[in-house]
Amino acid sequence: MTKSIRVLRSRRLIDGLGGRPVDYPIIVVEDSLILDAGPEGQVDVPRGYDIEYMDLEDSTILPGLIDSHVHLALGTRGRYEEMMGESDGVHLMTGVVNAGDALLSGITSVKEAGARNRVALDLRDGWRLGLVKAPRLFISGRPLTVPGGHFHFCNDNEARGVNQVKARVRQLVHEGVDLIKIMASGGGTRGTSNREASFSEVKLRAAVEEAHCLNRTTMAHCEAFESIGNAARAGVDVLEHCGFIMPDGSRGFDEQAVKAIVEKGLYYNPTLQTGSRLMDALRERRDQGERLTKQEEASLEASEYKIRRKSENLMRMIGMGVKVVAGSDGIGLGNSTRLIRALELMVEAGMKPVEAITAATANAAWALKVGGRIGAISKGLEADIIAVGGDPAENISQLRELEMVMQGGRILFQSIDA
Repeated sequence: MTKSIRVLRSRRLIDGLGGRPVDYPIIVVEDSLILDAGPEGQVDVPRGYDIEYMDLEDSTILPGLIDSHVHLALGTRGRYEEMMGESDGVHLMTGVVNAGDALLSGITSVKEAGARNRVALDLRDGWRLGLVKAPRLFISGRPLTVPGGHFHFCNDNEARGVNQVKARVRQLVHEGVDLIKIMASGGGTRGTSNREASFSEVKLRAAVEEAHCLNRTTMAHCEAFESIGNAARAGVDVLEHCGFIMPDGSRGFDEQAVKAIVEKGLYYNPTLQTGSRLMDALRERRDQGERLTKQEEASLEASEYKIRRKSENLMRMIGMGVKVVAGSDGIGLGNSTRLIRALELMVEAGMKPVEAITAATANAAWALKVGGRIGAISKGLEADIIAVGGDPAENISQLRELEMVMQGGRILFQSIDA
């Protein structure tokens, strides 16, 4: 029986590795893997196969996107107090819907950053069994937190001393998580404060060392100024948010902490889009001549301040040599496709579109320790490939013009015009 391959042609290729786009590429896919990829004339289509050609004409081919921070299965509402009143079944069904939405927006892998009880594990099991369509799921399960800390409502996830921290890490790994999520500061959970660190540097280091011994990476929620230095010195693999929030609520910058991030080769995920939906909606109403209430004006000012300061710090950190990944921190039903808005804001902050795409492809894969498997269009990697109209290297918003989604060599979506 003759084996078959698929040959993709398009106007340009962004390989996810940060280089210049390649004109008129050819990508050869056999089963689930990329057999070869490169400019037309430099790729030999092998003989002895049944060949299916796919011509994507004026499209750009690039790796499937990786959202490095999203909550697929944490309830429908997006607000902590309300989500706690929903059952695990509702959370799981929300995860199924959100996973499908993400996949059909070009997000072929996600780092699931925290869910209640066994919900994230069940979602991943369903995906592995072929019961649901979803991005590749790398899950943290229940985030590790201090007693009464941020996300304590995920249950059976609190730890006080070093020994308890290590025991929790071992427990989570035994349950089957792919990585360890740590709440290094407070957040939006009632009774916690995003201005205050939670775990000390010593306890964070214990969690990191235990996770690494068990071949798991770590990520840490870091909003408070002090928490960023603690996580950086402890060697947390990916620092999330990095709000640099001071005790008075303002946002600063910790140059020594950032130097530690660079020296240790850690990654930073700015999650810039959090708060942007409200900001965008209020701006649109204002620009259309609608008068905002005083409360709405205050909300808009707070959202703009947050995103402006985080954007400034992002570019300062990049200038100091920090490696960046991209994540949406999407939460609640219908918010699993917000990665593209995060990428748009990263470009608005000053990143080049190709740099932002790299943050959501190769960088994200290497931060997950799967860079030799996904995250780029390169020989031998999984064929997680998307095609979009136009040139996202010139206009990052072209990522919204999705024309094709392939995951592991299987086409899951193709527009009629593609």
